[in-house]
Amino acid sequence: MTPDPIPRPLPLAGVRVVLLRSVDRSGPMVRELRSRGADVLLLPLIDFVTPEDGGPLDTALDLLSDGGFAWLLVTSSTTVSALKQRSEARGGALAGALHPGTRIAAVGDATAGALAAEGIRVDLVPERAGEGRSAAGLAAAFARLTPDGRILLPQTDLAAGTLERTLVGQGWDVLRVTAYQTVTHPADPARRITAGSAPDRSGVGPLGSGHAGATTGTELDREGFWAAAGAGAVDAVVFTSPSTVRQLSDGSPAPWQGTLPGGLAAVMIGAATADEAAKYGIRGGTVAVEPTPVGIADAIAAAVRDHPRS
Repeated sequence: MTPDPIPRPLPLAGVRVVLLRSVDRSGPMVRELRSRGADVLLLPLIDFVTPEDGGPLDTALDLLSDGGFAWLLVTSSTTVSALKQRSEARGGALAGALHPGTRIAAVGDATAGALAAEGIRVDLVPERAGEGRSAAGLAAAFARLTPDGRILLPQTDLAAGTLERTLVGQGWDVLRVTAYQTVTHPADPARRITAGSAPDRSGVGPLGSGHAGATTGTELDREGFWAAAGAGAVDAVVFTSPSTVRQLSDGSPAPWQGTLPGGLAAVMIGAATADEAAKYGIRGGTVAVEPTPVGIADAIAAAVRDHPRS
């Protein structure tokens, strides 16, 4: 009789991870991490709202529906939600705001999936090789094309402008417009971007909870995070945008201003986030190869392996 195989431990078993996101924007990432055995907590620092002045976005959407753009470049799933919410406020669907001749480029799989959920076909996603699925990857992909029309680039108000400048340098005519604003969490409910972001508890448990069915106490506050980090109760923190770097660093207690407690692994969702972290003195973080749940989980595994808690 063949003995039952000895079960292999999950790769992130016993690892406690803090994602700098709210419950309703963390579902896929939480599920991936829990499938690998991680204990996941959330610290929401930023939120997203409609622009104070929606006129420029409305003008851009009118031009978009009239065929005024050869390309629509979408750099995040939050942008999809913002465009959807504005289109619905104007009395139509996002897919209906697109001219049949306009081609669509998405920064990565998650953004392409959000567009597909709205019935929108994506024509271009950057290759995984080279700059990868990032804004730099989009720019590299467009460098291989012949500029043949105008590009609409809807982004957050805090976008660095690097992608726009690179595309203009390649010879493209780019209209960059604010599709949403990034604010400190929680946002004003009257302006919060909610389209396409239904709440997803994903079994995230409160600090100290070890079971996946918990649905209360899922989010830490800043004080709770720093107390847990200082006590060695957190193994890794995932910075999900440059804005989360600024928010966490600006709110850190004096002994850790610009740094993290010794041994706490920092994981960055992409190069832009890592660059921002370096400005605040947070160096040596592990950058995810792909800004996806699998890519983040792989980066966490590498980070806790290379920087174990003392």
